[in-house]
Amino acid sequence: MIVDINEIIISGVINNIIDNNNEYIKFGLTTTKFNKSKTYSSLNIKRDLYTIYKDFFVKGNRVYVKGYLNSYSSNNKIQSFITVNDISDNYDDIANGRKAPHIRYDSDGVMVWNGKRCESIPPTEEEKRKMEELLKEYRNEGVNNEEIERCVIDIEQK
Repeated sequence: MIVDINEIIISGVINNIIDNNNEYIKFGLTTTKFNKSKTYSSLNIKRDLYTIYKDFFVKGNRVYVKGYLNSYSSNNKIQSFITVNDISDNYDDIANGRKAPHIRYDSDGVMVWNGKRCESIPPTEEEKRKMEELLKEYRNEGVNNEEIERCVIDIEQK
């Protein structure tokens, strides 16, 4: 059985990012051809994937991209572009698969784990009461610390 695989890995420097407020974010990549001349590639990345790896999308950043080739016809010309299904600043993550989640920090300092913000949510008054009730038996409230110290000294002397 013959299987045609339409998967590519490309690396380069991000030269522009365009958000048209649709399902995909477009970005350009400057790469170097075999003869050392520059070539420019047009790539599309789904918005949800862009959100996870947003910190890579800075003009001038070197990235490694895995994707597949797409094309469409416009004015009797075939336009080609790459649809991205993975991006990293580390070649091994692309070639061999990720070993860990992608962690970054939003501009407000909140940690983002694989695109999901890790925000703390303050407990409600009822939740606070339940936590206090659960912890009550472990607190030193009503305990005479001098008596505890005397017991510890007695034990150490025996």
